[in-house]
Amino acid sequence: MMKRTSQVKFTKVNSVGISSVVQLGDTQELCPKIKVLAVQRTISLFYGNEAENLDAKEFEVYYEPIPLMLPERSVRTAFHHEKPVIKVSSIHVEGVSSSSVFQIGSTCRMNGVARVKHIRQLFSI
Repeated sequence: MMKRTSQVKFTKVNSVGISSVVQLGDTQELCPKIKVLAVQRTISLFYGNEAENLDAKEFEVYYEPIPLMLPERSVRTAFHHEKPVIKVSSIHVEGVSSSSVFQIGSTCRMNGVARVKHIRQLFSI
């Protein structure tokens, strides 16, 4: 398959968060991974050991196996690119976060995983 080149005159990425990637150019493999424990309370009072006080059963989301994709099958394809260059004037990205990727270029393999446990402890009046 004929490779294509990407040309971007201007790129602005406002925010890049945890376990995220901004990749300019080609890469063989990207595998961003993150495990998050988010605790939200009505009153901002945190002890720093919230994870220690929770039952391990509450963290199953971190340990469950992720189903693997089926292996690729051989499919006969044909491509015809009128122009070998993809040209873009400008790109504005507000945010990239939690195992996500913003890339200008090509990637052979990508596998991003985000596991989030969100706990809300709200007072009812």
